[in-house]
Amino acid sequence: MAVPYKAPVKDIVFGYEVIDSYKVLNKISTFSDFSEDIVIPTMEECAKFSEEVLAPINAIGDQQGATIKDGVVTMPEEFVDAYKKFAEAGWASISLPSDIGGGGMPITLSGGTLEILSTANLAFGLAPGLSAGAISAINFHGNQEQKDKFLPKLVSGEWTGTMNLSEPQSGSDLGTITTKAEPQEDGSYKITGTKVWITFGEHNMTENIIHLVLAKVPGSPEGTKGISMFIVPKYIVNDDGSIGDSNNVSCISIEEKLGIHASPTCVMEYDGSVGYLVGEENRGLNYMFTMMNEARVWVGGQGLACASGSLQGAAQYARDRVQGRPVGMSKEDAKNSTIIDHADVRRMLMTIKAYSDAMRYMMYDNQMMLDFLYFGNDDQKNYGESRGGLLTPISKSWISDLSVELTSMAIQIYGGMGYVEETGVAQYFRDARIAPIYAGTNGIQALDLTLKKIHIDEGKAVNNLFDEMISLGNEFKNSESISKLSESYEFHIKNLMESTKKIRNLLINGNQRSISGFASPYTKMFGQVLGGYYMAKAAIFADKKYKETGEEFYKDKITLSKFYIEQLLPLSETNTSLIDSDVDDLFLINSEDF
Repeated sequence: MAVPYKAPVKDIVFGYEVIDSYKVLNKISTFSDFSEDIVIPTMEECAKFSEEVLAPINAIGDQQGATIKDGVVTMPEEFVDAYKKFAEAGWASISLPSDIGGGGMPITLSGGTLEILSTANLAFGLAPGLSAGAISAINFHGNQEQKDKFLPKLVSGEWTGTMNLSEPQSGSDLGTITTKAEPQEDGSYKITGTKVWITFGEHNMTENIIHLVLAKVPGSPEGTKGISMFIVPKYIVNDDGSIGDSNNVSCISIEEKLGIHASPTCVMEYDGSVGYLVGEENRGLNYMFTMMNEARVWVGGQGLACASGSLQGAAQYARDRVQGRPVGMSKEDAKNSTIIDHADVRRMLMTIKAYSDAMRYMMYDNQMMLDFLYFGNDDQKNYGESRGGLLTPISKSWISDLSVELTSMAIQIYGGMGYVEETGVAQYFRDARIAPIYAGTNGIQALDLTLKKIHIDEGKAVNNLFDEMISLGNEFKNSESISKLSESYEFHIKNLMESTKKIRNLLINGNQRSISGFASPYTKMFGQVLGGYYMAKAAIFADKKYKETGEEFYKDKITLSKFYIEQLLPLSETNTSLIDSDVDDLFLINSEDF
């Protein structure tokens, strides 16, 4: 049977301390009172809701999934009830701005709540996650009339939002979209076209769904420069906020997927549907990236959730399962042993737990950059944009790739039982597999990092990050109990810096093709080393807290950091040789011969 979910509240609270979130966010006037007095009770309440309401229906959603009949998508009735409770409890709006009816808490806070909610029930969490992105896009780019009409019920959770980018012939290459937007005399547009891969594009959990749709107006420029964004509600919203007639928005079908079965992935058809232009024509892709960038950070959080959830079950199974005599243990001692006493099982558990910690710190830091970007002064906004822009492709791709590897490792700990659905760990594996794909494939993230983000402002953002990493190494040396780790830590940072310098020189020389050949290995390398940076920060902080309190919790955090830096960080070297490889070798085999 699946292990009942228990939210790792203490680990999450520790994560906020590692990235120094209270001190940093207090610099933003809006969050001057942000502290652990807010974080701890919030996480405890979120844990209670997720453990009692969402986790028990996770398997139900996986087994039943969403169904469609005559264009109507029906969710499991347990999900409809859970969503109502979710919205009523205010979880849909806790990290939305107070001036639009939200709780006014930092987006950083939602890192912890997102992890808890998504671990308990990933498919469920996709609906409010997308809504949050839609809210930001309308709030930052819509006019006042649009904000007044659509935001109140989106913020309250009474309605949900989506993003509609892809089409049957257009995935990552959005310049080829064909959805049309015909201007009307009243200032609205008629939207016609088909969109695919639309998460929660249709469902019965709310009375209306607000779609953000990319389309092209007549005479628009070719490619991505000619894309506009439109608000297209499922039902027309009257001036008084009430729901009117159907808007000719229909769901043609939903996909049969490997995982996230309770998240309907829809093919949507717009047939002269009324749409409202957001901002200016031909700037839609810029506006959509407000939503997309948030989504990419959230996807990293989903990867963390799957890894963290799979660890809980695997650890409990390892504590309970009697199998074999551990190497080096006497027969007498082995009478009371379980597989958690086997070194290889321990290695797998340590790997999942150490990576989960590193992923958590990275994601929270990335979300903190969104707070700077959205709510800071001009200097803080610039900092949030540059550093957040650098972190996003790394955290999205590194964490989501790892989540697949780590959930697979959790299955291995279970052995044959991991391959059986009743344990629940197989669902984490299946659910995790989408994360490296949607919100921009990890290959796209790697190209974004290597061809754009490390070069912006002559590499200012990446150089500042390297300076922070080097400075921390110096602090590392002054911590007596962990100082021996500093040599390995510094070696891998310098290795990353050298690889970064090589890429920058290749771009200067116009050799983008070579960069494209090792963009993914470089991104993995960056993530692995950056994870080491966060684990070093954790070690320094935990060392200080352990000396003050003597709590075993902090000693364990030191152990995990030591394990990461000594045994996981060196894995970054495996990508160094790949970065030195010849991209031409990738094209020597004829395409027909694969």
